[in-house]
Amino acid sequence: MHYAPFAYILIGGILRNMDANLEEAATLLQASRLKILTRITLPIVMPAVLSTFLLVFSSCLSSFAVPAFLGTPVRFQVLTTQLYRTLNGINPGYGYIIAFLMILIGAFIMAANQMFVGKRKSFTTVTGKSSNVALVKLRGVRTPLSVLVVVSLAAIAILPLITFAIESFILAPGDYSLQNFTTIFWVGEGHVDVGGGEPGILLNQYVWLGLWNSVRLSLVVALIAGTVGGLAGYAIVKGRGTWLASFVNNLAFFPYLMPSMAFGAIYLSMFAKPNLFIPSLYGTFALLVLVGTVKYLPFASRAGTNAMLQLSGEIEEAGIMLGIPWWKRMTYIIFPIQRSSFLSGYMLPFISCMRELALFVILIVPANRVLTTMLFQYNEKGWNQYANAINLLIVLIVLIFNYAINKATGASIDKGIGG
Repeated sequence: MHYAPFAYILIGGILRNMDANLEEAATLLQASRLKILTRITLPIVMPAVLSTFLLVFSSCLSSFAVPAFLGTPVRFQVLTTQLYRTLNGINPGYGYIIAFLMILIGAFIMAANQMFVGKRKSFTTVTGKSSNVALVKLRGVRTPLSVLVVVSLAAIAILPLITFAIESFILAPGDYSLQNFTTIFWVGEGHVDVGGGEPGILLNQYVWLGLWNSVRLSLVVALIAGTVGGLAGYAIVKGRGTWLASFVNNLAFFPYLMPSMAFGAIYLSMFAKPNLFIPSLYGTFALLVLVGTVKYLPFASRAGTNAMLQLSGEIEEAGIMLGIPWWKRMTYIIFPIQRSSFLSGYMLPFISCMRELALFVILIVPANRVLTTMLFQYNEKGWNQYANAINLLIVLIVLIFNYAINKATGASIDKGIGG
């Protein structure tokens, strides 16, 4: 349920931008809906489908918090929990072997993706022709599908928010009587018998410091990763078929194949102390920006690549024939047409950075703590109400930023990449 939105974000927008004439031509030839889906629609959007599979597979492979929380009590081990145990035990060498194995698995999946996409010469779905929206009559399955969608959305998005909200107002967990509800975890001055005297999160100066660090870190990482990733996607598609384009594509996605905790440990070892011309960045905001930018570059590069793959070369060629310089073509032609795709390439790193824990947990010092590490600390201490309140705060901030982007530009990540 957690990674289901990846499919909606990456594939939904591509489908939205498809020229309806492609499917209407098949309909005129009396092709069935199933044949249109399997022979026309899916093959054209296959890069987005494979990108979604690759991102979700890598995310699940690198996930640590969920399997550690749910799997450890029943002794269900995955590679990340074994990695954490060995790196913090007496056999760290085994941990690096596990990390290397995880990278090899991800590299194999990525190679399969490259082999398939490389066989096709074109995935163009946006051309100089107008795109019409063609509605599909669902007939008898309309109601069952609607119920399924509503139930799924409630389970994925609505129920967790309600749970976080309720649990953040309950004094004693499990007791839902009215007298057990309190606002002390939000606006309380702090009491020695509750949370060690910690004030509510809205009155806690350390929470506000963590909020400021989280927002500015996510914004800077999103700006850098989104810009570099968009340019990388443009270069990859324009040089498609060359060894350099393949190398850049693989290099841009490689950081995502590495487990977040191992990735953070590598950068910690690199910048813990000065080495030759490399300064010590441990404990600095710059180290967090560097690690976050490199780690989330795959999101932006995939967004840029998918956007350029579906954009016909004729559109930019018209600008070249008129003598328009490259930067003007990007600013006035390519970016406006695929604005949602490129803006999604900024939003994905922002959202990922706002909710990241494993990547930053070993790099954080008290001066640059972020909300997720504070949430982790509150959970370790058993102060789940504070943790739930911070969790809800993170979700609300992401929703507010997404709403602001939508109102300012008309683009939104809930419309999907390419929407």
